[in-house]
Amino acid sequence: MRTPKVLLLALAVVAGALALPGTASAAYSDPLTTTAKQNLVWHATPAAALTALDNALPNVSLNTVVNDTSYAMTGCTGAEKAALPKAPAATKSLCWDSERAGSTTWVPQGITTSGDADDDGLWGADKVILSGWHSTDALGRYDDARIQAVNYDNPAAAAHRMMYLAVPNSTGSTFTAAKAHMGGMAWYGDKIYVTAVGNTSTAIRVFSTQHILQLTDTTSNAIGKTSGGYAAYTYKYAMMQVGYYTYAGGTCSMASDTGVPCFSSISLDRSTSPASLVTTEYFSDQSLQGRLYRFPMGADYLLTGTAAEAFRSSVGNMQGVLSHDGKWYVAHSSATVNGQLWTQTTAKSTSATCGSTAACWAVHPEALTYDWSTGLVWSQSEWSTADCTAQSQTCGRSVFAVPLSSLAA
Repeated sequence: MRTPKVLLLALAVVAGALALPGTASAAYSDPLTTTAKQNLVWHATPAAALTALDNALPNVSLNTVVNDTSYAMTGCTGAEKAALPKAPAATKSLCWDSERAGSTTWVPQGITTSGDADDDGLWGADKVILSGWHSTDALGRYDDARIQAVNYDNPAAAAHRMMYLAVPNSTGSTFTAAKAHMGGMAWYGDKIYVTAVGNTSTAIRVFSTQHILQLTDTTSNAIGKTSGGYAAYTYKYAMMQVGYYTYAGGTCSMASDTGVPCFSSISLDRSTSPASLVTTEYFSDQSLQGRLYRFPMGADYLLTGTAAEAFRSSVGNMQGVLSHDGKWYVAHSSATVNGQLWTQTTAKSTSATCGSTAACWAVHPEALTYDWSTGLVWSQSEWSTADCTAQSQTCGRSVFAVPLSSLAA
C-alpha cells in the first residue's frame, strides 16, 4: 500500500506507548481483540477458457521462467542499505537493477517464496522469490500487476524475469490485464494469491503456475490477442487468473474499520492444520484500527472461504501480516522514519526496540512472508531512489530477510 507522503505520525514512536490520534486509549502495545468474521465467495475462471489459451500458446513452467532471467539482482547501494531494518538486523539482502530501483511507473508490494509453495522449500529444483508490483498513474495503467520471478538458487548471482498477470475472457479467445494492487502475496502448491484493489467487491485474485503462457507477440504495446499473436505489453510471459474471491458482504471500504474490510496484505501460515491464509487491512487514518483474518485452505490449494479467526489490531498503517504458531506479526510504516514490526496475540503486543524507539523495522516496508524451510521472514521496501530523494530521505528499494527467531516474542 502506498504510504502517503505526509507526516502520518507525530514520530513519538516509543515502544509500547504510541497512542493513536482520535483513540487515546489505544496504543500499539495493546493486544489483539476479537471481532466479527468476514467470509469470501469463490468465482472460477471457466476451465474451457484456460484450456483454449493453453492450446493457443506455449504453456511453460515457472522453472522455465526463473531459468530464463533477463535482469540481474545487485548488491545494495548505501542508500538502499539505509532502508534495511535496524533491529532485528537483516541477515539477507538483495537489490534491483537500476531500472527497477528507480522506476516511478512500477512499485513493489507483496512477496512470497518457494518456501510457501512446497514442502521442501523448493519449486522443482529451484529456490524462488516472487516479488509483486503494481503500476502507477505514470504508466497510464494504474494497478496493472506483474511479478518479478527471482531465481535464488545462487544468492550471489540472483536474477529475475518479469511476468504480467492477466485475466482470460469467458471463452479464452483473449485476455486483459489483471487489476491488483499486489499489497500481499501467498503461494501454495500451484496457486498464487494476490490482493486486488480497494473499494471494490473483489478481495483476492488467484493465479496458477500451471497456466503460464509464453507470448507470441513481444513487440506490441497491447495486451491480449493482436494481429501478431498474443501480447502483454512486450513481456515474454503472462500468468493467467484461475479465479477470484469476492467479499461475501459486498463492496469493501478503505475508509471504515466497521464495514466490509479491504484486504491490503496476505500471507500463508503453514503452522496450522490445514494451512491457512491470513490477511490484514491498511488505513492511513490513524484513528482507524485494522483487522486480521484467517481462512483455512481446502481442496486443490484453494480457500474454504469461511473465516476461522478474526481480530482487531491497534497497530496503525499495517503494510504486512504474518502468522505462525499462534502469533501474529504486523509491519507498520511511517512516511518519514523506519517502520515498526509488532508481535501480537490476544494477551500482548510487543516490538523490537532500538534505543528508545520501536521504529526499528525497514524504511517504507511492505508485505511479509515466512520461509519455514529456512526459518527466514522475507520482506521488501517500497520507495524508489527518486521517491526518497524527492523527500530528502536516504533510502531505496531492497528485498531482505531476518530470522523469525529474532522477532520480538
